[in-house]
Amino acid sequence: MPALPFQGKMALLIFLSAIGVWISEKIDATLVALLAVFAMWAVGLTGGEKVMSGLGDPFIAFVIAGFMLGGAFKAAGLSDRIAHWFARHSGNTSQLFYRLTTALLLLSFVIPSTSARAALLMPVYVAISGVLANDRTKKALAVLFPVIIVLSCVTSYLGAGANLMTADFIARFSGERITYLEWLMLGAPFGIVSCYASTAVILHVFLCPEERRAPFRFESPVETGTDKMKLQGRVLLISAMLIALWMSEPWHGIDAGMVALLGALVLCLPQAGVLTFKQAIKEVEWPLVIFMAATIELGKGLVGSGAVDYFMQSFSTLAAAWSGYAILTCILVVALMSHLLIHSRTARAAVLMPLLIPMGMAAGYSGLLVAFFANAAMGYCLTLPVCAKPVAMFSTVEGNGYSSSDLIRLSIWLLPLHLVLLLLFFWAYATL
Repeated sequence: MPALPFQGKMALLIFLSAIGVWISEKIDATLVALLAVFAMWAVGLTGGEKVMSGLGDPFIAFVIAGFMLGGAFKAAGLSDRIAHWFARHSGNTSQLFYRLTTALLLLSFVIPSTSARAALLMPVYVAISGVLANDRTKKALAVLFPVIIVLSCVTSYLGAGANLMTADFIARFSGERITYLEWLMLGAPFGIVSCYASTAVILHVFLCPEERRAPFRFESPVETGTDKMKLQGRVLLISAMLIALWMSEPWHGIDAGMVALLGALVLCLPQAGVLTFKQAIKEVEWPLVIFMAATIELGKGLVGSGAVDYFMQSFSTLAAAWSGYAILTCILVVALMSHLLIHSRTARAAVLMPLLIPMGMAAGYSGLLVAFFANAAMGYCLTLPVCAKPVAMFSTVEGNGYSSSDLIRLSIWLLPLHLVLLLLFFWAYATL
C-alpha cells in the first residue's frame, strides 16, 4: 500500500491485530481493546492525555444510564408483569407466541442489555413452559425467547450497545448525527417486521398446524400489592417522560445521553423508592462500557491516520468495477455471517463498521443507511448457541432447550429471509 501514509499503516496493523485476537477469543475483548489503544499511543497516533478520552464521549453516558434504567425496571418487576399479562390473554399456542413477541419488542425499548433481558425473562419462560404438555412446543418457546430478544435490538437506540457504537461511527465517518427519533423511525418498522416474520417461521418450522392451534391457559402469579403497583407506576411515568424527551430532541436540543442519565439518577432518589445509586451502578456492565470507550479511540486513530481516506479511494475503484447493488449485497452478507467468527455484537461493530461504511459510501450510498443496516445485519447471531449470550442461556433451560442442529435448521429459513428484508428496507428508505 504505497499510497497509505506510515501512520495509516501502523493504525491498520494495530486494528487488524486486535481483530485477530478478538476472533480467536483467547484474551478478554476489553483487555485487547485497551492494549490496542495503548499501542496507538505508543506509535504516536494519539496523545497520552487522550488514551481513554472515549469515556467522556456523550454516548458512553447513554450506555451507563441505559443499564441503570434496566436495573430500575428489574427492581420494579415490570418485565415479569408485561410478559405475564400477554401470556395470560392468549387463547392458543400461536396467539401466545405472537403476544410474547409483542412483549419482548416493548422491553427492548427500556432494557438495553440482551443478557439482562434474557436473565429477567428466564423465570417467565419457566412459568409458561410449566403448563405446556407438548415437548415440541416447549422447544419452540425456548427458541422464540432468544430469537426475539436478539432481533428486537434494532428497534430502539437503546436496544443494544452496538447501536450506540454504530451511531458514533455514523457521526465520525459520514458526518451525519442520528437522533433517538430518527433511529426509531428507521429501526422500529424493520424490527417489528423482522420479529413477527421470525415468529411465524419458528411456529412453522417447529410445530405442526394442530400444535399451533392447541388451546392455552395461563394464570399470572405476578405480585399485585398496592406498594408494588405504585412503584411500577412511577417507573413507567419516568420512562414515558424520557421517551418523550428523546423523541423531541430536535426541538429542545438536549443530548439524549444527558436525558437518559438524568432519568436514571431520578429513579435512584429516595422518593422514587426503586433502587439505590449503589444498586444502580452495579447493574452497569463496566467491561462493556470500557470496551466501547476503547473502540471509540481506535476509530479516531483510523480516521486521523489517513487509513479511512485511503480505503475510501480504494473502494471508489471497486465501486467503478462492481454495481452498487452488488456492493450493497456483499456488505449485508458479510455483516449477516460475521457472527460465526466474532461472537460479540459490539466487537463485530467495532471490527467491521470502519470497513463497511466507507465501502458503502464509495458506492454512492448514504453512510447513515449503510451503517444502520449493516448493524441490523450484525444483530443476526442465531446460527449457533455460542453466537449470543441469550441463545446460549436458553439452549439448556430446564431440560427443554434446543440443539445446534435446531438453530441451523431455523437459520436455513431465517438467514435468506433477513437478507431479503434488509435489501427491501434499505431500498425503500434510500428512495424516500
